[in-house]
Amino acid sequence: MEQPESRNLANISFDDFVSLIFNPAEQIKSDRPLSGIEVEIEPKRLCTYYVQLFQKPEFLLSRFTKEELEEGFWEIMGYAHDWSLGDLIEYSDAPLSSRKECIESMGVLFERLFASEPLDTSVHMWWDSLCYSWHCGNRKRERGGEDLELQDTYFQTLAKVLATDSWICQSAALHGLGHLHHPDTAALISRYIDEHPSLTKEQVAYAQAAAKFEVL
Repeated sequence: MEQPESRNLANISFDDFVSLIFNPAEQIKSDRPLSGIEVEIEPKRLCTYYVQLFQKPEFLLSRFTKEELEEGFWEIMGYAHDWSLGDLIEYSDAPLSSRKECIESMGVLFERLFASEPLDTSVHMWWDSLCYSWHCGNRKRERGGEDLELQDTYFQTLAKVLATDSWICQSAALHGLGHLHHPDTAALISRYIDEHPSLTKEQVAYAQAAAKFEVL
């Protein structure tokens, strides 16, 4: 039986990793696509790369088109690849400290990139799959351990994004809070509404739905 082809990304450079995400036609300077083959990664290294990318993301605007960024950020979030954030944070053997640092750096990404370039749908949906494990019960705070620590890290990061002076960032944070099911959510969103009297009725309604974990 023919063995599946594999690609070792354990020693991929930061620049090639960025190209892999946002310009998949390059496929790390190779004409062989990554779909349909096994990929080997080094989770701790990738967490470090994501932190580096999220803390200083502005270069992306001059290097890639808006369409490439939109598609790339969709590939980053969730579980599409072994190197996607959902898979990396949920299932990899990267140290918990590295995964938490990766989550925290997402707040900087929203402040330094998404607040000025909201793209299309990826920004609003960013936190959906990342926080959904608490919504569907795969992770539960009462178990303690990683379930509690990761939830708290997401909550603290979402609180910072909610404080960003950008409705696209605020609405994305509300979306994530609506799936995260953190016990302090209602109090946080109540303060947010009180501190933002210029919110429209529709925006207030969305915030209130998030506070009750009723967002889609």
